[in-house]
Amino acid sequence: MNKYLFLFFVSIQFFQIHGQSLTEITGFAPAYVGKEVEIYQISDFITLREERIASSTVKEDSTFSLVFNLDETRKLILKAGNNKANLFAVPSGKYEVLVPERNKYDTYNPSGNFVELIFYNLPKDDINYKILEFNRWNDEFVARYYTKNNADSKYFVARLDTFKMDVEKYYKADTLDRYFNYHRKYTIAKLDDLRFMGSRNQYEKYDFYIRSTPIYYQNEAYMQYIMHFYEKLLPRISHELNNQFYLGILKSSPTAVGKALSKEYTLSKQYKLRELIMLKTLSECYYEKDYPQTNILTILDSVSKYALYPENKLIAQNLRFRLMELSAGSKAPDFLLKDGSQDLTLHSFQKKYLYLFFADPASLDNTKQMNLLKPIYERYKDIVNFVMVYKDKPELDVAKLKNELPWTVIATKESNSIFKNYNVVNYPYYLLIDPFGYVISAPALGPVPNGSYDTIDKTFFLIQKALKEGGNGSDR
Repeated sequence: MNKYLFLFFVSIQFFQIHGQSLTEITGFAPAYVGKEVEIYQISDFITLREERIASSTVKEDSTFSLVFNLDETRKLILKAGNNKANLFAVPSGKYEVLVPERNKYDTYNPSGNFVELIFYNLPKDDINYKILEFNRWNDEFVARYYTKNNADSKYFVARLDTFKMDVEKYYKADTLDRYFNYHRKYTIAKLDDLRFMGSRNQYEKYDFYIRSTPIYYQNEAYMQYIMHFYEKLLPRISHELNNQFYLGILKSSPTAVGKALSKEYTLSKQYKLRELIMLKTLSECYYEKDYPQTNILTILDSVSKYALYPENKLIAQNLRFRLMELSAGSKAPDFLLKDGSQDLTLHSFQKKYLYLFFADPASLDNTKQMNLLKPIYERYKDIVNFVMVYKDKPELDVAKLKNELPWTVIATKESNSIFKNYNVVNYPYYLLIDPFGYVISAPALGPVPNGSYDTIDKTFFLIQKALKEGGNGSDR
């Protein structure tokens, strides 16, 4: 009897698994034979944290197949080698694509270059087809009609009204695709952010685009519009509300912070939206010197556990993770270092890559690594700024270190926020930042081979090679 019961339950599980409608991406990747192809979904559009949901190895005939569950229409990121591409997918959707190589004229990015997928047999009612078609139409309109001479004229206003009516007429029958309807509406909403005669003011935009529209957390166009609308909110609200917001942080009270924001007109009607914008605003305050970081983390921790809406719980959790741990693609925290009489900040090292490393000169192991780094410095100093930071101690002679080491050497107090903001725990600790101030890798490779026998030399070599091929030079 037990045997039959066991077979019965196994049969049920089998049919449940195979009865599911899975999303499938198949295709060709001739440039990536033997390499892994991965698919990621975006956890939320504030932190842009990615979650891997499927992977596959490209076969010798260049084919691959990715099969996974999808709970709703989402923007996905396909990664192959060191390149990545975007696509949109619906539950139970099937997509056939070609993954191309990186354009040889694009500057090499160690954290990954974007390529454009080629779709096969894409029907006109597919979300990718519709978004690509509409985006091209929208881009052509802006390029043609939004000129310096037209922006302050009735001509552009008239053309914009006509464009909106044409869009509504063209897509009149397409009412069931919620994702595309939001995408279309909020792509056009961005046009209202352009400066032109007769454009809506901030409150009119709120009433028209936000007030009565349900939040769509997984719609990129909607979330981008919302994030831009509420960007740097605190300087725009009254001094009284700003002070109440600050006191709420001092109390580590999400209730007090939310109550302060509820008095702002554009956040007074929807609690769910107010909580979302509270999280965004707290993350903006995190690196401001007047706001206690520990209190902000405490509030985020509270919201991640007790928020009324699961989407806001997840965002609070992801924000806490982002603020406490650097990740590739994130904006590097600014810093202030003293090199003699000179003030050095993140901005001081633009136009070149920045190899920022923290070391303990009193450590024999650290000293050995610094010696290994010297020939690497000589090979790549023209394209990379090498900056070493250590905690100032009486027994360490900074003048001697500056004389012995060829790169920039900075001694700073242990209280300097750079150690906390860059999560420095162990020494040596290396980071690589691009010329625009974005993190490429944290931690980055050092001069000692890792488990795959790679060192930072390989990364610098690829950057140097790509810059030469692109003809961009180090001060691009």
